[in-house]
Amino acid sequence: MIFLEIYRNSVSKMINPNEALNLIQGLIVPKNVQNIAIQDSLGLILAEDLKADRDFPPFNRAMMDGIAIKNIDLTKWAIEDIAFAGEPQKQLVHSDAAIEIMTGAPVPINCNCIIKIEVIRFVDEAGGKWAEYVGHDPINQGQFIHVQAIDCKQNDLILSSGAKLGPVEIAIAATIGKKHLSVFKKPSIAIFSTGDEIVAIHEKPQAHQIRSSNSVMMESVLKSHGFSTTVAHMKDEKSVVEKSLESALDKHEILLLSGGVSAGKKDFIPEVLENLGFRPIFHKIAQKPGKPLYVGSRGDGRLVFAFPGNPISTLTCFWIYFLPWLLGNQLILSTIPVVNLPASNPKLDQWLPVKINAGQAETLKNNGSGDLIHWKFADGLVWQKAGSTEKSLPFFPLRS
Repeated sequence: MIFLEIYRNSVSKMINPNEALNLIQGLIVPKNVQNIAIQDSLGLILAEDLKADRDFPPFNRAMMDGIAIKNIDLTKWAIEDIAFAGEPQKQLVHSDAAIEIMTGAPVPINCNCIIKIEVIRFVDEAGGKWAEYVGHDPINQGQFIHVQAIDCKQNDLILSSGAKLGPVEIAIAATIGKKHLSVFKKPSIAIFSTGDEIVAIHEKPQAHQIRSSNSVMMESVLKSHGFSTTVAHMKDEKSVVEKSLESALDKHEILLLSGGVSAGKKDFIPEVLENLGFRPIFHKIAQKPGKPLYVGSRGDGRLVFAFPGNPISTLTCFWIYFLPWLLGNQLILSTIPVVNLPASNPKLDQWLPVKINAGQAETLKNNGSGDLIHWKFADGLVWQKAGSTEKSLPFFPLRS
């Protein structure tokens, strides 16, 4: 009874979806640091600063195949050598001569200009090879030379901790010799379905039972984003639920629960979470579907998202609130005109399934938050604010 009084006082206020989104975005995704091979780091978050181990480029580098010269007033030069990428720097001996050069090679000492091969004609004269300029543009000092340290100098910070590692970042890390990288490990997530009415998907349900779909949906999405998950089901027995969650918290940073958070006599998830040290950030959003969404945190950084058990409620709360936060994305919604809008609810925001056709959204028939079948036609959701008369609404896609 003491718990119930404390709990009711702490979450008595039902917040709106904007407030819920802001509270969730303020949470820190639990992360541990690990050292991994650079080849395994794509999509992860860097947990160390990376500095240049030398100048970039480390030498004056030829940007084009062609010739390297010193005297830009001439239009014809004798070729005295050739410079390849991967060879030590050459030196121009005669100021009126040229060195043939390949892209990536060090610009020879005494040379200050590269002329690209497309405007050079090579000819043999007097027993030697010559290069003749056949272009029309002026020849400028410094052209087509990637100057040493122009990109960055040795010890310059080039990637900061917190940077997301994409293809470019991985290439940069390899360039400075980072065979292994310190990254923030993605949190491990435990997924639980609850309820005596739920059976596994391989089982044949009795007339009063349904197969589990929420946990399978969440697991498949999270695995597609590279998260480690475990999945289990809990019957509506308080002691079993508490023991199961306590065990999961030893191995996982985030718990996802489906069911047991509404107002029924067996909806004791909030009490169990309280016993395990969690405090609610909020419980109840003024929305339909998904009103009794519970989000809580613990002093050790563990987090729990407890979704309503109806399939559409779980789907909506998972996609709108949880997944964007987990992936570090802000919920930015485009606006689209909507036809066949129902009358708005004066007290609750509504997330309505829609089909996109010819640049506008059409609301779909559905029979409440237990109706998965009609949602198969939905391209996304529109957000109808409480009491709104707007005909163009924010749109959230459910298909990529």
